[in-house]
Amino acid sequence: MPAENGLDAVTADASLLAQAREWQVLLHSGRATVADHLAAKAWRERSPAHEQAARDVDRLWALLGQVQQPATVQPVAAPARRPARRRRALRWSVPMASAALLLLALWLPQGAWLGWYADVATAPGEVRTLELDDGSILTLNGATALDWTLGKGRREVRLYRGEVDLQVAKDASRPFIVEAGPARIRVTGTRFDVDYDGRDVVLAVTEGQVQASDSTDQPLPVGANQQVRWSGDHLQAVQPLDARQQLAWQRGKLVFRAQPLSEVFAALERSQRQRVIFLDDSVREFKVTGVFAHDDPQAVLRAIESALPVRLMRLPGLLLVSRA
Repeated sequence: MPAENGLDAVTADASLLAQAREWQVLLHSGRATVADHLAAKAWRERSPAHEQAARDVDRLWALLGQVQQPATVQPVAAPARRPARRRRALRWSVPMASAALLLLALWLPQGAWLGWYADVATAPGEVRTLELDDGSILTLNGATALDWTLGKGRREVRLYRGEVDLQVAKDASRPFIVEAGPARIRVTGTRFDVDYDGRDVVLAVTEGQVQASDSTDQPLPVGANQQVRWSGDHLQAVQPLDARQQLAWQRGKLVFRAQPLSEVFAALERSQRQRVIFLDDSVREFKVTGVFAHDDPQAVLRAIESALPVRLMRLPGLLLVSRA
């Protein structure tokens, strides 16, 4: 394996993680020999950093659904005849295909597949403005996907994921309907923001009034400078709008006020092409406060590393979060 002498701490971590991944793949391949297992054990014991990298990859492997541990893998000798090698290759192709699918699901940004069939989808970090034929203006935050339909009797937007600011042109004869998960929002002309993370929906009204409802279909009026949240399938009580925080992305900012780390990373996934995986659930509730540039997610990560007892491991397309 390549040596990591002379590298700084961040590069050394990345190098050790890469080596640990190579050992993990070999030990779970069904082709590892007794000598391979002994060499892997010796590699782990070279230093505490080597052992930590191996443990991190063990946790990642478990997230991928690979439940077998190296100790249970049976070493095999080199094949003596071609037919045996071919049979083993066939047996290997099935777990390899399964692992490839799991890796694809893990490395894709959360909900990325929704953008494959939505009318419009933005990439992480992209902000896009659309003007509909009725004069309404939609501004999409990063990692957002939605459909829209304009008909004679109504106007509809379906938000699959992400966040959108809507300036709805007034037309009393054609209500404007927005659906996002369990949320249903009805207006005739106003301005509001809808934020949907795949579970909860937050509606923030900046102008006029909207009618909000859930599966009970009992509308709740929400006026200017008010916000409301759907938690799961349930519509909660109306709250005053903290526009400085909720709508900060429209000003090119990220504003966090004692927000859980899980919510902070959910916001970051909209501004960077990096899927976040928590290796330790206990860090999810760590609180973050600060104001950052929307287009500089690395500044947020640096602040988190310096202020909280967490460890961030950067892999291509992945950010692994654990307790320090």
